[in-house]
Amino acid sequence: MASQQAMIIVNPSSGREKAQQFKDDIREILEHHDYEVLVRETEKANDALQFAEEASQLKIDLVSVLGGDGTVNEVINGLAEKEHRPMLHIIPLGTVNNFAKALDIPLKPEEAIQVLNEMNARPIDVGKINDHYFMNLVNIGAIAEATYQVSAEQKSKLGPLAYFIEGVKKFSEHDIFTAEIEHDQEKEQYQVILIIIAVTDTVAGIQHVLSEAEVDDGYLHVYAIKDLTNLESVSMLTQFVNGSLKDQQQVAYWKTKEISVHTTPSKITNIDGDEGESTPINLSVLKQHINILTKNT
Repeated sequence: MASQQAMIIVNPSSGREKAQQFKDDIREILEHHDYEVLVRETEKANDALQFAEEASQLKIDLVSVLGGDGTVNEVINGLAEKEHRPMLHIIPLGTVNNFAKALDIPLKPEEAIQVLNEMNARPIDVGKINDHYFMNLVNIGAIAEATYQVSAEQKSKLGPLAYFIEGVKKFSEHDIFTAEIEHDQEKEQYQVILIIIAVTDTVAGIQHVLSEAEVDDGYLHVYAIKDLTNLESVSMLTQFVNGSLKDQQQVAYWKTKEISVHTTPSKITNIDGDEGESTPINLSVLKQHINILTKNT
């Protein structure tokens, strides 16, 4: 009789027909390790969230997720702050896979599946925004909103570059807004083009961009980017890729456990790559809150 239980949550639209084969491969490994396996397939938004809540209620030991950042975000939202939180195993099948990159989870699904044979768990931070949760970052500004314009066709053809192209278009429009930021008993006001609030170091599929952000340090890393000339924009892009964003003159940076952001006008947030709630927002961090299976190094 199996001594442990596992749930496989599959987004069949990710990874196309291969998702089904991967699901079977995962089940085989889990059963070999004496897990009793339940399989759940998503059909619509929030299915993965509800399956994760079910896994928590059933006190499942391990949840294996096959999908992109959006599916993983739903699972995190289904588990965060629950009394029982299963270990998570992630098979990255999305366009960008920020979370997998930040944790050095193999991007080839066949290799990510084999992580199950190592059972190397790492506790990671989870961000909280109002009553929801995120595992990568929250962006505020027109550049963040531009990513909603990316079509499925663009994502398929260009991958992460599609988001970058739309972002650059918006960057050149200089859409400035007022941000009132409150943290650690201090209140500051800036005219900004973009705010990034991160728990990992990976942005738009590029790792180590936010080099200060460790996935388990118990802090939110906040970057407020002020208005830039075209020349400054080019320089900023270079520093952004080099991981030295916080050192730029036009960037205000904080490391904090809690922060509130109020903007004029109100802005729609981008949470882990998807459209989120509008400002004002309150954010905090849950330190080393969920255990993720990663590759032994």
